Amino acid sequence: MEQDIIVGVHSIVHAIRNPRRKIIELVACEEGLDKLYKMGGIKKQELDGLKVKLVSSHKVQELAKELYAQEDFQYSRVPSGVYLLTSQKEVLETKPLFDAIDNGEEVKILCLDGVTDVHNAGAIMRTAAFYNVSHIVFAVKNKFNIGPSMARIASGALEYIEIVKCNSLPKFLSAIIKRNVTPIGLTEHTDDNDLGEIEGIKCLVLGAEDRGLSHATVRLLEKKIRLEPIGKIESLNVSVAAAIGMEKVFSKK
Repeated sequence: MEQDIIVGVHSIVHAIRNPRRKIIELVACEEGLDKLYKMGGIKKQELDGLKVKLVSSHKVQELAKELYAQEDFQYSRVPSGVYLLTSQKEVLETKPLFDAIDNGEEVKILCLDGVTDVHNAGAIMRTAAFYNVSHIVFAVKNKFNIGPSMARIASGALEYIEIVKCNSLPKFLSAIIKRNVTPIGLTEHTDDNDLGEIEGIKCLVLGAEDRGLSHATVRLLEKKIRLEPIGKIESLNVSVAAAIGMEKVFSKK
């Protein structure tokens, strides 16, 4: 069975409570279990029936290091002395999302145009879950690695957002525009900082950490907004910009 390695107390708790996850094994030291109870708020009965391997704190790290090597992840010390193995998070094709739009379902879409840094992606995902974003879309050419680092940074958000891969983000945007969805690009290359009235499904498009939105994406966007600096620094980390952009786009009804 293909598997995900979940680390971080809150990420582990949310994964255990996700009925779509098949729990393979929880590996922890005594302190790690205690943190799940005290910091994560999980009840002891929620672990009933799960395979729990109780080992020393040193052994947790040894096992994790071996596992990371097998799965081709860069090892970093597992926080809190606990990790979880679960069935793999499914990455969807575009059709289920198109069907949801066509059926009039309530969705909120976030498109990542080349965001590949795992720390930024995890932070964006956590904020997206805060704003009840239903789908995150990325192009297959961009590495979007759902590994233990992203799971930890996302702090449980992996369990609540559908991840969708597309062959081409411009083609995806063209397809949703035909479905009367207005994608909104966050870019500094516009003078408009007023969202105005956007009817129907909301879709926010974020650019890469270094170059922003691609030209192919920008050409498709009728609506673009910028974040207007009022201080001496005129740029933001993409995950911070994403949070402000989501507040502007997704907090409005």
